[in-house]
Amino acid sequence: MTRPSQIEKAQKLLAMHRGDEVLILPNAWDVASARVLVDAGFQAIATTSGGCAFSLGYCDGEHIGRDGMLDIVRRIANSVDVPVSADVEAGYGPTAEDVAATIRGVIEAGAVGANIEDTDKLNPGNLVAFELAVSRIRAARKAADAAGVPVVINARIDGFHYGKGDAVFDDVIRRANAYLEVGADCAFVPFISDGALIGRVAAAINGPMNVLAGADTPSVPELKKLGVRRVTVGSNFAKAALTLVRKGAEELLTSGTYEFSRGVFSQPEIHRILSD
Repeated sequence: MTRPSQIEKAQKLLAMHRGDEVLILPNAWDVASARVLVDAGFQAIATTSGGCAFSLGYCDGEHIGRDGMLDIVRRIANSVDVPVSADVEAGYGPTAEDVAATIRGVIEAGAVGANIEDTDKLNPGNLVAFELAVSRIRAARKAADAAGVPVVINARIDGFHYGKGDAVFDDVIRRANAYLEVGADCAFVPFISDGALIGRVAAAINGPMNVLAGADTPSVPELKKLGVRRVTVGSNFAKAALTLVRKGAEELLTSGTYEFSRGVFSQPEIHRILSD
């Protein structure tokens, strides 16, 4: 069977944002996790900057660098036939051209989507100034268009990470709609889990909204009713895997038993997943 082209994958991912169902994009951090997620039935996946960084011994937050992140994205994108959206943090540099260079790298790596956040990495605890933030998303769109690949730009607005209240709400909505106007395909608003607030944000955004889901987030059917179009889980799968390693290690160290290994994938099953 012919592998779908990168343009076909990008078109498919974009269509998923415009369909009737909520797009659930689970986040992989290496080839094995990506193949497991596809084997489970997902038709598209995303990467997690945190999980990718953890896998190489880095903390999250652009410590891995553009080249290191794109190397993992390339490995993941080349290992699956489904569309892959890459979490490329704040674009690995403060300028619009830095973001454009990162988008070109995403395309070269084989991915067809990209998260770009507006946290100011040079001024921790703050967002990139509004006009510059808008120009960064515009540059991302132009870079994708110039390459001829309709990359799905998921513009992340981090306002609720640093504050709350009406002023923060208004700024989040202002940024989300401005990013959508200059070429973003989806507005990513993390750090909120209250259903009423999620619904209020979704109603005010002039395009698809992505939420970051965790234990306290409403279920996917509830999020659909609230107007959410895309759900991701960030580094939660990666952290869950590491948590299981810790629990198994504690069992082995304290009781000398191996219950942690009960029900795990068999070696042949792992080989099948990696070989299909």
